[in-house]
Amino acid sequence: MVNISIAEPAGFCVGVKRAMALAQAAAERGGSIYSLGALIHNPQVIAAMKDKITVIDSPLAARGDTLIIRSHGAPPQLLAAAEGRYGEIIDATCPFVRRAQQLAAEYQSAGYQVVIVGDAAHPEVVGIRGWAGQAIVVADAAQAQALPQFPRIAAIAQTTLIAADYAAVCAVLEGKTQQLEIAATICNYTEQNQLATRRLAERVERMVIVGGRNSSNTLKLAQISAAAGADVFHIETAAEVDEYIVRGVSNIGVSAGASTPEVIIEEVVEKMSELEVLQDTAAEEQNAEQQNAVAENAIVEDSDNEKISEPEQVLDPKAAPDAGEAIDSSPVEDIAAPEQPVSEDAAEQPVSEDAAAEQPKAAEPDAFTAEYGDMKEIRRGARVKGVIVQVKDDELLVDIGGKSEGVLTSSELTTEEAKDIKGHFNVGDEIDVLILRRENQEGYPVLSKRRVDQDIVWDKLAQLKADKEIVTGKVTDVVKGGVLVDVGIRGFVPASLVSMGFVEDLSTFVGQELQLKIIECDKHANKLVLSAKAVLRGQSKEQKAKTLAEIAEGQTRKGVVRRLTNFGAFVDIGGVDGLLHVSEMAWYRVNHPSDLLKEGDEIEVYILGVNQESEKISLGLKQLIPNPWTLVAEKYPEGSILTAKVMRTTTFGAFLEVEPGVEGLVHISQMAHHRVDKTEDVVKPGDMVEVKVLSVDPEAKRMSLSIKAVLPEPEPEEAPAEQAAEQAVEEAAEEVAETGVAAIVAEGKEKAAEIIAEGKELFEEGKSEFAEKVEEAKSEFAEAFAAAEAKAIEKIEEGKVKAGVKSAKAKAKAADKAEELKEDLSELKEEAKEELAEAVEEAKEAFAELKEKIADKLSDKDE
Repeated sequence: MVNISIAEPAGFCVGVKRAMALAQAAAERGGSIYSLGALIHNPQVIAAMKDKITVIDSPLAARGDTLIIRSHGAPPQLLAAAEGRYGEIIDATCPFVRRAQQLAAEYQSAGYQVVIVGDAAHPEVVGIRGWAGQAIVVADAAQAQALPQFPRIAAIAQTTLIAADYAAVCAVLEGKTQQLEIAATICNYTEQNQLATRRLAERVERMVIVGGRNSSNTLKLAQISAAAGADVFHIETAAEVDEYIVRGVSNIGVSAGASTPEVIIEEVVEKMSELEVLQDTAAEEQNAEQQNAVAENAIVEDSDNEKISEPEQVLDPKAAPDAGEAIDSSPVEDIAAPEQPVSEDAAEQPVSEDAAAEQPKAAEPDAFTAEYGDMKEIRRGARVKGVIVQVKDDELLVDIGGKSEGVLTSSELTTEEAKDIKGHFNVGDEIDVLILRRENQEGYPVLSKRRVDQDIVWDKLAQLKADKEIVTGKVTDVVKGGVLVDVGIRGFVPASLVSMGFVEDLSTFVGQELQLKIIECDKHANKLVLSAKAVLRGQSKEQKAKTLAEIAEGQTRKGVVRRLTNFGAFVDIGGVDGLLHVSEMAWYRVNHPSDLLKEGDEIEVYILGVNQESEKISLGLKQLIPNPWTLVAEKYPEGSILTAKVMRTTTFGAFLEVEPGVEGLVHISQMAHHRVDKTEDVVKPGDMVEVKVLSVDPEAKRMSLSIKAVLPEPEPEEAPAEQAAEQAVEEAAEEVAETGVAAIVAEGKEKAAEIIAEGKELFEEGKSEFAEKVEEAKSEFAEAFAAAEAKAIEKIEEGKVKAGVKSAKAKAKAADKAEELKEDLSELKEEAKEELAEAVEEAKEAFAELKEKIADKLSDKDE
């Protein structure tokens, strides 16, 4: 018997159903109807609608009443070309494809390089690419690896893409950009269909994938089934189903692509069932012919060896002996006794009591016959009772009432029974068995006890599911997508239902016993799905209600760390998850919760707050230990010397960890006796340094530390101090030279020369008057220069005097004064510029007056 299971879901997806509904509605309205490309990738559906809907490759190829945009969508250029050529344009684009198109357009507008993951020749990908402009299409991770670097990338998947393939490509794209956006565009139905197909393929020997050979999602189902280890047949219709598909296997799975109608799936399953029945019938007929041949040979042999009886011994009512003679009533074998006619008189003749007593009595039915009937007719698939007549090391012989005992091999016993057959069975034991075959090559029926036991377990599990009872199962193995459990038969627990949270390594559950709830129980499909999470969730719900009723702010409770995030940890404190924020973990700065905790840790937490309505609980960890700042003043009084670790540096100093939760600041001025330009020149993070406590403020959580205070005072160095003073003076002198006072004077002279030249060209009479003004300007420039020069000399002398202090401190002060001198010289420069500007303005005004006078004089001359 072959079990045929159908993956759920299978067949038409939402997008295809919508496209077909729109197309059928348009066909009912009538008119000239065209579809831009095949509506779906199923040749049978397209052929059925060809009389009503014409398929075209371009909107420019026709004009008509209606144009249908297929479920795969189309580029905007084709949609624009269709405008005005058709009375109505029906957009049957799948909603998931439409969303992928919109995202592609949005990312393109936002400046992302759109990368489409899928088949470049597929019409869906062609359409999405049209909406994304300069998009790139890659089929796999290898093609993605060949891409150059881009500032920003947006990844969009073909809706029928395998999720694992999409993830592999995105992993490569992360190394190709600084910012990667991953669009979740894989169709939900596609993911569910692929997952159901994979799970079914893992449980059956053979998979039949139904759908068009040019359908992308159907081809992916075939790939998934093959990867799961099943023997795969890809067919389009029931006409392709032959006896080889159902031959030699006991479990067959069926799945179909999103473009496959349910009617085709049903036809395929029906055809396979018919072929399986025909094969069984043919086998039974062949066995019957063999049995008849054996029987006929036996009759011939018996007739040859049998002695012919005397004629008077033949039972004939007319030749019956006297009443006193006994009649031989011994039974005759059915196969040797010919049928004899019986007269009505003989039939009505009464039988004497003695003769009746001598006739054989019919055996009364035993318990076996009473319950199951005469089992001389052995049929395949029957469930009967039998009696063990022989126990061997690897098999049992069982009397099931047929012409010969049945054979029950160790492979058809349970695992425990097969390990020790003689320890579990004895001659005379009555057992239930299933007839697998009417005869083997030796002519013995082939039996199975394991399958009967499984049927009993299936029935029991079905009842437990109906009663919503909990069963106990032992995890035996880890498979793709979950674990296998033994609950009398093998069941499957998906990875997402093994525990309340995500489990990275399922192998840790092997050998454990789990409390399970039955989710699916289908004996005919050989499908048993269970959930440990459902049991845990129920237990957690009860515990949660109890915890919420008892919990209160200020309590201390034990909990288990369930999950870590960047901002904290979620801790289970009895069926309720509370948030332990990273700021509440310790009295010191914690960069990441993983620095202190890991998932599975059992810890004690302090209840900071409880919101019964939202069921939100705030937790603390640091509240259970003393605040280190409360003891700082006593442990580290002012003037004490200690060793601390440099945690981080800034432009103004470095923060040192005195102890966990206590940090102090070493200002840059307290790092060395000499001037320090950069903190990193003295210390760097991770250094252990000796410091002196300058001050402690526990309330403000501040501590001032000094490295300089623990260093010895340096010896005075006269020569370097004198050199520093001389250098300061030289720098000041250079600054004076650089102030540009001479340049300012030169600039004024040039302007004055320009004014003079211009005046000479205009007139000769005003020469003397203009010269006076120029002399005044020169005088003002000279005074400004003299003032600047005097101030500069004064500052230089002041620098010389102050730089003469012969000590190490003088060097720093001289440098400071040099800085002040530079600032003063800069101010002088600005003042000189301002004075020059005023002088120039006055010169311009004088020039304007001269021009007017010249004009007047010229006017007088003309007159």
